[in-house]
Amino acid sequence: MKCIWFVLLVEVMSVVDSHRPLTNGGSYELSSFSRNAKTKAEVGYMTCMPKAPDYVHATARPSNPSLPHKFNVTILEIKRGSFIVEIERIDQAIWWDTMLITVDWSSYIGHGMVYQNLILWFPDAADKRNINVVTASNYCTERGDKLVDIVDKAMYDVVYNYCRKTIVFKSYADTWLGSSYNTTTDTVTQSNGKPGYHGDWYPGDRKEPVKEGGFPKRTNNQDTGLRLIISSTSTKHGMANLDPTHNYTVTQLCSTNLM
Repeated sequence: MKCIWFVLLVEVMSVVDSHRPLTNGGSYELSSFSRNAKTKAEVGYMTCMPKAPDYVHATARPSNPSLPHKFNVTILEIKRGSFIVEIERIDQAIWWDTMLITVDWSSYIGHGMVYQNLILWFPDAADKRNINVVTASNYCTERGDKLVDIVDKAMYDVVYNYCRKTIVFKSYADTWLGSSYNTTTDTVTQSNGKPGYHGDWYPGDRKEPVKEGGFPKRTNNQDTGLRLIISSTSTKHGMANLDPTHNYTVTQLCSTNLM
């Protein structure tokens, strides 16, 4: 497939140069058979790519939904026009006759890292802004993204370690999170309304999380915002709840859904 860069080059490259992850996705149907439980195949993107993607995720299913076959997909090689996969049958560890298999795929090009179905990325890891949570949210949504919600301990470790490795800072740095804290019920809620991670609180003098009453004294449940405090050297780091309307100096992390 030939790419018509005449129309697309300026727009695509401007996205890549802005450091915002360029996401893409699609489906590719192939005819496949195997004399054992595994086989290899090449999957074409069938779309123009400015370069080989930095990450590709793929799943495989019978094109005929009445067939019982289930497959696992392992990415072996990522190229600019296609990627190589190993398809393994997992409902039974046996061969299969010639059949049509649909490979659904998603990819991204750019700076960042993938966690499950999210791309985590910093628009500028050296940029420190004195902003509140609304401005931080707008900062991400203006780029087609959103603030990061931390779901559980495993995701906390991924987000924290990525921040610590990526942010340009001397000792401490902060970033706003998308979740909120209820100072009365002592619960964390993600921006989608589901429960969020309630752990790894910053071990400071305020005794995070600060519940109703607060420090200094609160009377109207003000400390509902969440930020992540990152340290380059100290063991003192973690989540903190505070007034989301106040401006704090942060290096803002955003997240993008992987298509």
